[in-house]
Amino acid sequence: MKLTICALAAAFTLAAQTKPVFTEDFESGQLDPAKWDQRVQGTATLKIQTGQTAHGKYALQIHYPEMATQTYAFIVAPHLPDTVKGHFFGRAYVKIDPATPPPHTVMVFAGQAGWPLSKFDEVGINKNTFQPSYQENKSARGQGRGEDVKHAGPVPLGKWFLLEWEMNDDPATLTIWADGQLSQVIQGEEKVDTSAFQWPKGSGTTKGLVGGFEEFGFGTRVWGAVPTAFDVYYDDIAIGAQRLGPVK
Repeated sequence: MKLTICALAAAFTLAAQTKPVFTEDFESGQLDPAKWDQRVQGTATLKIQTGQTAHGKYALQIHYPEMATQTYAFIVAPHLPDTVKGHFFGRAYVKIDPATPPPHTVMVFAGQAGWPLSKFDEVGINKNTFQPSYQENKSARGQGRGEDVKHAGPVPLGKWFLLEWEMNDDPATLTIWADGQLSQVIQGEEKVDTSAFQWPKGSGTTKGLVGGFEEFGFGTRVWGAVPTAFDVYYDDIAIGAQRLGPVK
């Protein structure tokens, strides 16, 4: 059966929409400084390694040593395309070994320039469950700082899994999938599909909280005690204007 010109055009448009605007598979064996900033503080470390990968030969490893405090390690892409400034989908393969500690742990963020002193949306973890949130760490004078935190489903541990997310700044929302399954948000006694943020809390303001996604990062930051060492691995990172799904 022959496709009509309209059908071919529609197929081409869909393919263009689902094509990532940013990718990283680490297969060069090193981080390109023109593409990535390395933001590291304290004793946490990051490196490209070959022992643990989702696909191919190389992947990123973040190592958190036992009893580490006031430390983090992230790779940050500081120049996102304008096409995803207000809304984008992301994908990364992740392995957490053996587990993150119980306190709030930052994993993936996107927001204004200058993290960690910025406004950003975050995919975090708390007590082995996803913790999506809006973080206000760079307020104007007199507004104060804070966060709008939600709690979602369990995080797969000890194995590679596909993490997907959708971040939107109008309205301010965050949706998470793990291995293709929606991670529903616990809201009171109900479960909803998407985290909806407002800032300041109770203000009803849900538009432009971040003010545009200028950069995004991957790594680990623990807000609290780290009694046991652990590692987080990332592979096959991508973002785009539509949901990307698994690596093909």
